[in-house]
Amino acid sequence: MPETTPWALALGQMALLVALGPLVTGLIQKLKARLQCRSGAGLLQPYSDLAKLFRKGSVRADTATSLFGAVPVLVLAATLSAAALVPVVYVAPQGSDGAVVPLGDAILLLGWLALGRFLTAAGALDAGGAFGGMGASREMTVATLVEPVLIVVAFSVAVAAGTTDLAGIVAHHTQGRHIFGAPDLLALFAMLVLLLAETGRIPVDNPDTHLELTMLHEGMLLEHSGPGLGCLVLAHHTKQIVVIALVQALFLPPMASSLSPRALAVAFLGFAGLTVVLALFLALIEASYAKLRFFRLPQFLGIGFVSAFLAAALRLL
Repeated sequence: MPETTPWALALGQMALLVALGPLVTGLIQKLKARLQCRSGAGLLQPYSDLAKLFRKGSVRADTATSLFGAVPVLVLAATLSAAALVPVVYVAPQGSDGAVVPLGDAILLLGWLALGRFLTAAGALDAGGAFGGMGASREMTVATLVEPVLIVVAFSVAVAAGTTDLAGIVAHHTQGRHIFGAPDLLALFAMLVLLLAETGRIPVDNPDTHLELTMLHEGMLLEHSGPGLGCLVLAHHTKQIVVIALVQALFLPPMASSLSPRALAVAFLGFAGLTVVLALFLALIEASYAKLRFFRLPQFLGIGFVSAFLAAALRLL
C-alpha cells in the first residue's frame, strides 16, 4: 500500500462526511416533521439554504474586529480537521502499513471540536451583541459539562482497545477481539445523552428556535451573515455527522478491512443504516420532549457523567 494512501483515505472520508452532513440534518428535520404529522421541508433543503447563504453579501457590526471575519473560516477548518480523524467506511487491519492514519486520535478529535466551539463563542463576544454574549456564555457552560464526559467515554473504550487511535479502536472491534459488555452499554448510553448536547438538539438546545432568551448555539450566530454564516452552518452540519460517526466508530463500527468495491459498499450501507437509526433517535427525542430550562441541564447531563464514570470504573476493575 503506498505511503500516501492513509492520508488520501482520511481526506476522502472527510469529504464524504462534509457532503452528507446537510443531508443528515434534512433527514432529521423530515423525520421530526413526520412524527409531528407535518409534511416538512425536503431532504435537500439544507443544501439550498447553504447555497443561498454563500450567494448573499455580508454585514458586519461596527464594533467587530478582524477576528470576527476570520472566525467562520477557522471554525470550519477545525471541524474539517475533526472530520478527517473519523474512520467512516474503511480501516486497515492492525499490523498493516496503513493501519494508522498519521493524523491523530480520539482525544485530538475532541480537541478540534472544542476549538471550534471556543472560536464560535469568541466570534460572538467580539461582535459586542447582547444576545451573542448570552449564547456564548451558555454554550461554554454546557461545554464544561459535556467535554470532560466525552473524554471519559473515549478513555473507557480506549482501555479495552489499548489505544486512543480511532483506527486501532475500530480494528479491535472488527477483528473480533472485543466482547460488548456492561461497560460498553453504559458508555454508549452516556454517548447518546451527550449526542443531544453536541448536536444542539432538544432537550439541551433547539436548532429551530428564534427566541433569543432560549438560544444557545443559534444565539452565537446572530451577528453573522452571508458566506460567513454559511461556513458556520456548514460546520454545524459537519460536526453533527462527525459526532454520529464517532458513536459508530467507538461502539458499532461497520468498517471494511479491505479496499474491494464490495467491502466498501457493504461498509457504506452499514454506516448509512446506523446513521439513519441515530437520526431517528434524535428526531424521536425532539418530537417527544420539550426543551429543558437552562438550570436543569446539569441534572440531565449528569446522567451521562454517571454512566461514563461507571463505564470507566468497570473497565478498570
